[in-house]
Amino acid sequence: MQGDRRHPVSRALVGRERELRRLQELLDRTAAGRLTLAVVEGARGSGTSRLLQEFVTAARRRGAATVREADWIDGSGMWRIVAADRTADGSPGGTVPRLLTCERPQWIHALVWPELEAIARTVPVLVVLVRRSGATWTEPDQIAQDGPHRVVLDPLPPPAVATLLTALAGGVPDADLRTLSAVAAGNPQAVEDLVAGLREESLLRVDGGRAGVVAVRLPARTRVRLDATLAALSPSARHLVQVAATIGPRFGLRELARLLHRNAAALVPAVDEAIACGLVVGADEDLVFRHELVRATVEGSLPRSVRVALRDERTALRREPGAPAGRPRTAPKERFTRRVRGAEPTRPAAGEEWDGLTEQERQIAELVGCALTNQQIAHRIGRSPHTVNYHLRQIFRKLELTSRIELARLARDLAEPGADPGDDPVTA
Repeated sequence: MQGDRRHPVSRALVGRERELRRLQELLDRTAAGRLTLAVVEGARGSGTSRLLQEFVTAARRRGAATVREADWIDGSGMWRIVAADRTADGSPGGTVPRLLTCERPQWIHALVWPELEAIARTVPVLVVLVRRSGATWTEPDQIAQDGPHRVVLDPLPPPAVATLLTALAGGVPDADLRTLSAVAAGNPQAVEDLVAGLREESLLRVDGGRAGVVAVRLPARTRVRLDATLAALSPSARHLVQVAATIGPRFGLRELARLLHRNAAALVPAVDEAIACGLVVGADEDLVFRHELVRATVEGSLPRSVRVALRDERTALRREPGAPAGRPRTAPKERFTRRVRGAEPTRPAAGEEWDGLTEQERQIAELVGCALTNQQIAHRIGRSPHTVNYHLRQIFRKLELTSRIELARLARDLAEPGADPGDDPVTA
């Protein structure tokens, strides 16, 4: 059955237990004598606000006195901090920790810090600030000199993303949904937008406690988020990922540098920015887009004429002396392409594009070479038939093939020499 579009969104704090525990331990150690400062850092949507809310709730349960942002950042509510000297049950509590939080540290008046330091000499005061990645706010001298405790919210690991997907979708995510969630780059808000978008467009399927997708495509919410991420990059980083997207889902820095007519060292800052924003990740010696749909979205931001020109230039560069060495078995693949299409193919040889396939696509292509149907391939790899069909379309596009027969011939030609027929997946 289709998921209910009105399915409630879970606001449970997922994957931030370690960070919450660290803040709680810091609160327990806060004592009179010196102001204690903590800065929670994270990208937009990483859960900084949600973590802060959970921490305030936990602090109140522990007996701490909490002061709202609006009651202290302009300096007018200092008396509230001093007056908060009783515990929750009304008993004397001169040593009760005062917890002050602020998500907009740039609004804190400069004269507040000396007053807080004076108050902290006699009562325990913990100030927790939120700083989002890329924010231009400059920390006051008091913070910079004392070295605040920093709690950094990194992208959620895959197990935490799966837990969040379960809570949001209302069922344990299947392999297709988990793979598609890679577009969120471990950002909780992006995962939430993805599930909400899938539900809005009737692309989410929940049946028997399992959640999956009806079709592998990005909902509008996620496309808008990716467009915003791309637009927020510096011009050099945006240019880098756009050109990289024309190479394929996987690309090497050396080839990218040649295509950009730059040396590899000069690209490091832009590469770091592309990784930090979650569009690409490192994979051995290469870089990989988080998902083929991410790559396609980035490539789609370029006019078609520019994409064609970049592909032609890439092909020409690969034929030049000193071009990055191809991967193993490229020569047999090129020989096969010449045999099928003629001595001088007008399009790039399949061998030049084979290594641009993802691991999943190569596996599917090899099973096509073993004469398996889409249904059989889906059963073998544990995916749905529509996912197999989606990957086949990507394979045909990348290898510039027009028929399943041609793909099967290519896959068989690329089989390891001396393979044992008994290992054929059809009969294994």
